[in-house]
Amino acid sequence: MPHQIPEVRQIVDTIKVSLYLKEQRVKCSLTQQHAANCLGITPQAISKWERGESLPDITLLPEIAQIYRTSVELILKAGNEVEVCANEHFPQILNQLINDELFEKIKNIFSKARSVSELKIPLDFFAALTAKQKDILLNFFLDMDGFADAIDDILPSLNPKQRARLIKRVALNGDTNTLETLIPFMTRDVRTEVTLITLTLGKFEFLEDIIMFLTTAQKEMVLRYFAENGLDFGILENIMPFFEKIIENYFKKD
Repeated sequence: MPHQIPEVRQIVDTIKVSLYLKEQRVKCSLTQQHAANCLGITPQAISKWERGESLPDITLLPEIAQIYRTSVELILKAGNEVEVCANEHFPQILNQLINDELFEKIKNIFSKARSVSELKIPLDFFAALTAKQKDILLNFFLDMDGFADAIDDILPSLNPKQRARLIKRVALNGDTNTLETLIPFMTRDVRTEVTLITLTLGKFEFLEDIIMFLTTAQKEMVLRYFAENGLDFGILENIMPFFEKIIENYFKKD
């Protein structure tokens, strides 16, 4: 049975709407006082909306939509949610609302979920977690079936060490399709490890995806691996031009 935490969904949705309301007010060059005067409420009420402490009464939405030059539907959907979640204030506000008790609920659900599809909560909240909290949830996340389908939701919120863990797990799973999309996020050291992992697993087709990003030393490593393991160099036929200079320099030394 899918696990849900209504508090997380409600908090994230509230923050999205709050940020959207503030964004629209500013776009319309309205101060909180001016907006409050137009709506017949106090500026403190406007401030609470924009801090995510409360939301407007539903009866006010049509008037707010008119004053803010938007629609009730867009307010409820928080406009373009992708842009709202990218707002620099999103993780700050969210962090203030995810307390220890709520995190324990989230951790409990992650620990019980066998598949990412069971996590019926928005993963936007990852942006608000501490590094330690992310490590805890990442341990559970990487053991879930189908975690690769949700990587895009948490990747921007991970630090380099956490990204490396995630990428290496994808490599160990032999998921070269997902791995290809993660190449831009790989450091040089991670590229080395991932290349060795895919070679060990016999996922030679991945070399065609990553070859352009490999250093000379990493390409030499690939050639050594093939030589030491008696592999057919014909496997590298499609990307052999990337190795020609290395091979040429090798024979010059001899």
